Amino acid sequence: MFAVVAAFGVTLPPVNRAVLSLPVFAMVGIAPLAALACNGKIARAECTEMLDRYIDMTVAGEPGLADLSAAEARAARDMKKALRKGDSSYVRVQEQCEAEITRREYRCAMKAPSPETWQACID
Repeated sequence: MFAVVAAFGVTLPPVNRAVLSLPVFAMVGIAPLAALACNGKIARAECTEMLDRYIDMTVAGEPGLADLSAAEARAARDMKKALRKGDSSYVRVQEQCEAEITRREYRCAMKAPSPETWQACID
């Protein structure tokens, strides 16, 4: 048995080590499940967000947009984005994303500064 000093300076009564170790064993069993939850598959909305980010980055880098006014460039980006999302390959990629992309890959892709970095996150 030993006494435990709480973070705010109060000494708790002596506790039997066997009792204290039970939660540790429980946590050892839960830790792998928590890791899976943190790196499990992402939801449809997250896939859409991640794919939108990629499209935004690739469309923004296309030549010709720099010569347009801000409003024209925004309209051109929106049109190109709508065209890409309407393509049958987008639906296929969306489904593949939901089936394969992990939370870790999602977090990486959402922080990626370029399409190349984004792609490296999910390869």
